[in-house]
Amino acid sequence: MSLIEQNLNEINFSIESKKSTYFNETGQQVPRVTSILSRMLHNDALMSWANYIGMKGIKYREFMDQASSIGTEAHNAIERYLQEKVKSEDNIPFLGFLQWYNLLTIDNGFPIEVIYIEHKIACHWFGGTLDGLLKINGKLYLIDFKTSNHVTFSYFLQLAAYRYMLRTVEGINVDGVIVLQLGKEDVGFNEYLLDFSIPDHLTFMNHFEVTFLSLVYAYYNVQYAERMYNKIF
Repeated sequence: MSLIEQNLNEINFSIESKKSTYFNETGQQVPRVTSILSRMLHNDALMSWANYIGMKGIKYREFMDQASSIGTEAHNAIERYLQEKVKSEDNIPFLGFLQWYNLLTIDNGFPIEVIYIEHKIACHWFGGTLDGLLKINGKLYLIDFKTSNHVTFSYFLQLAAYRYMLRTVEGINVDGVIVLQLGKEDVGFNEYLLDFSIPDHLTFMNHFEVTFLSLVYAYYNVQYAERMYNKIF
């Protein structure tokens, strides 16, 4: 057990997670991985972008709802294809995914086996839903499908959290992780791959796992500090 896990085990208070639908082994409600990241990481670029679209007269909430809808539709289309081989010919992000899938299976001849798709999982301190766990040419890859315009390091913190839960809760060790960025306006993809047989890639992800668990520890303590402040003042 790592030092940060020991620190987490010493937490003797719970937090409010009213918007979460994830529960640990004791039945306690736990926060989402994405909620922890959004609370603990300040994104200056996102703030600047929000100000920019506001200056353009675009309503931020409507824009975000539309972006979320595109992402949800893409995830649903990918899930249908992986489970039922149903193609969504009018969904641009899905067609980018299909390019990637065909590159592996047809061009390279790699067999792909679906282990999990949209899989809900929780450990003692947090929970989340991973996009996909695929066995590609005999190796297990944890995959995150993204329709955002930019790939940031926070996506790998998210994958580190899912990797941690797969290993500690279900005993599954993955051979690598992939962020698959899918175009929203033009059909295409960018693959961001970490192969754990490469030492630098494994070191990268191990560090991100420790970093995420450190954010979890801070998240619980910040929530507790706020609750104590409101109680006293």
